Amino acid sequence: MLRRVMDLNLRRWLGAAAAALTLGLAPTSASPPAAAPGVHAGAAILMDAATGQVLLSDHAYRQMDPASTTKMMTAYLVIRAGGLQRTVSVSRRAALTPGSRMRLHTTDRYSLMDLLRGLLLPSGNDAAVALAEAESGSVPAFVEEMNRTARALGAYQTHFVNPNGLTARGHYSSAYDLAVIARAALALPVFQHLVSTPADRVTELRRGQSRLLHNSNRLLEAFPLVDGVKTGTTSAAGPCLVASATAGGTQLIAVVLNAPHRWQAAARLLHWGFRHWHRHTWLEAGRAVLRLPVAGGAAAWVPLVPRRTLATLVPDGPRTLAEVRTSGVGSVAAPVRRGQPLGRATVVVEGTLAGARTLVAGRAVARRRRPPRRLPFWPWVTGGRR
Repeated sequence: MLRRVMDLNLRRWLGAAAAALTLGLAPTSASPPAAAPGVHAGAAILMDAATGQVLLSDHAYRQMDPASTTKMMTAYLVIRAGGLQRTVSVSRRAALTPGSRMRLHTTDRYSLMDLLRGLLLPSGNDAAVALAEAESGSVPAFVEEMNRTARALGAYQTHFVNPNGLTARGHYSSAYDLAVIARAALALPVFQHLVSTPADRVTELRRGQSRLLHNSNRLLEAFPLVDGVKTGTTSAAGPCLVASATAGGTQLIAVVLNAPHRWQAAARLLHWGFRHWHRHTWLEAGRAVLRLPVAGGAAAWVPLVPRRTLATLVPDGPRTLAEVRTSGVGSVAAPVRRGQPLGRATVVVEGTLAGARTLVAGRAVARRRRPPRRLPFWPWVTGGRR
């Protein structure tokens, strides 16, 4: 969480290889932000879905049993692979999977999309096995892909043994890792739609029977801003919840593990985040960060602009110290083309890296034209003699 400072210093320097700029960009509220809410849980975290910025962390890297929040990774892999209208025949192994169920039977036929509904709404352990077998041919092969993907996403405190979260030796994750996985999955429109749906119908295709499935996430109806994500409960893990909510274009992800009052705990985190934090733009796409000298150019300098906007959440209250450090060449030779990469801007907020953006030329600069060569003046004499 960001520290507050009483004042904002201004520093700027430009060298041959690097430049740094401290900017006076900060909230202006005179009263300090409210203290972080107390949450009774084994681990908890609040994260900005857009940037991955952590607003609150309590034992967030502790390895714990994730229970059915595991199914976020299962859904992520299946949705990313595509072909969701493909039909799947349910195996005996899937149909006999214990715990929370979609109520599959051997030889039932469902589309992958309906199995995803059974996975994410009623938290079907049987649906998880059916999806794993459909995607990778076997559960062990699918679990290997789960673990490879977890590492690729940066979820280094995670190791999966099964696709559904049933208690097993060596099956663990952390609040931070689950927030990272949720963030990646929420970027998929299909996943976002499914986890925000209170109830939906599925159809068994062999018999043509349709039935209604209800979402186990009670916050979808209790908290108007909530739009996901996944519940999890086992005797080993206790009550767990990954919850997301969106307000004013900002989506927050709250994770509570082994939380006796998970609904209240997650809602308290989300409410605190929306009430006491707001988004601030540090770098705006197309807006000059600095000017770079151009040697031999029709113009003396070229503006360097970020390709993409960089904004983070900042707490309401006293000013926040932010530094934009720019690195690159000290000058550039003409011609310069518009959009040419010429540097990089790194934003550090209260000593913590907030993000970085490539800096490009904001306009084209042609070579400076040389003046036309003048012929020497000769006094011409009548008759052609000099």
